[in-house]
Amino acid sequence: MKKFLAIMMGVMLLTLAACGSDSETGEASGEEKEDQANEGTSEDQEAETDMQSLIDQLKLDATVDATSEAAAFNFSIENTGEEQVNLGFSSSQKYEIKVENADGENVYTFSADKMFTQELTSEELDAGEAFEAEETWTGIEEPGKYEMTVTMLVKTINDQSLEENPFQVTESFTIESEETDESSESDEEASDVEKHEGDGQAFREIEVTGENGQYVIKGEARVYEGSFLYRVEDGHNVQVEPTVVQVDEGAPAWSTFEIELDIPEEDLPQFGTLTLSLYEESAKDGKETNVNYIPLESFQMEE
Repeated sequence: MKKFLAIMMGVMLLTLAACGSDSETGEASGEEKEDQANEGTSEDQEAETDMQSLIDQLKLDATVDATSEAAAFNFSIENTGEEQVNLGFSSSQKYEIKVENADGENVYTFSADKMFTQELTSEELDAGEAFEAEETWTGIEEPGKYEMTVTMLVKTINDQSLEENPFQVTESFTIESEETDESSESDEEASDVEKHEGDGQAFREIEVTGENGQYVIKGEARVYEGSFLYRVEDGHNVQVEPTVVQVDEGAPAWSTFEIELDIPEEDLPQFGTLTLSLYEESAKDGKETNVNYIPLESFQMEE
C-alpha cells in the first residue's frame, strides 16, 4: 500500500512538472512570435518612411510655351537630396503627356503614335541633377484654353517598388488665334514706337523706341556727303556729345540710319525732357543747319 501511494505521488509530481514546462515553453514561444511580429512591423514602417523621404526629395516641374500653331512642353524631375537616386521604368517610355480642351476632352496623347521597347530602363540622378525632356504638340487646329498633364512613369526608386505614382503635374495654357497674335503684336509695336515726321528736308520718318536711358532711333537722312551729327541734352546738361553718323549715300538720295543710345541711369535727369538733336554743319561757316529736335523721354520728380 505504501509502495502504491509512493508511485501515485511520483506520477502526480511528474505530471505537474510537465505542465509547468509546457506552460513556460508556450509563454516563451508566444513572446518570440510577438517579438518577431513587432520586428516585422518596425521594418515595414521604416521602409515606408525611407520611400516617402525618397519621393519628397524628387521635384517635378513643367512649363508650356504656346503659339497659335504649337505648344512646347518642357519638364524635368530633379533630385534635391544629398544622395544619388536610381529611377526605374518598366519600358523605354519614361513619361506620358496628355492634353485636354476646355470641355475635358482628350485632344493629345504623347504615346498615341509611338512605339516603346518593353524592357526595364533606369535613370541615375546624382544630388542636384535633373532628368529633363521636351516634347512639342503641333498641328493645333482650334484656339482656346487647354490643360496639359505630364506623368513620370517611375516604377521603382532605388529598387523599391512604388505602389502609386506621385510624379504628376498639370499646367494650363492658351492657344491664341493667329489673328489675335498679329493684332497683339501690332498694338504692342504701335504703343512702344514714337514716330516723328522730321523736317522733310534732311530727315524724315523718324522712329524712337526704348526708355530709361536705352534708346534706338531709326529714320532716313538726305545729307551732304552722307554725313550728319547728333547730340543729346536734357535742357541743362549735354548727355551725349556731338557724334558723327555716316550713311550709305549723300544728298539728293535718302539713306536709312540707326542710332543706339546708352545713357547711364545716374546721368538721367530727375526733371525735364531728354532731347535728341539731329543736324548738319555748314561747309562754309560750321553753323548748325537743318536741326531736328526729337524728344526721347520726359522725367518728373517723384512726390
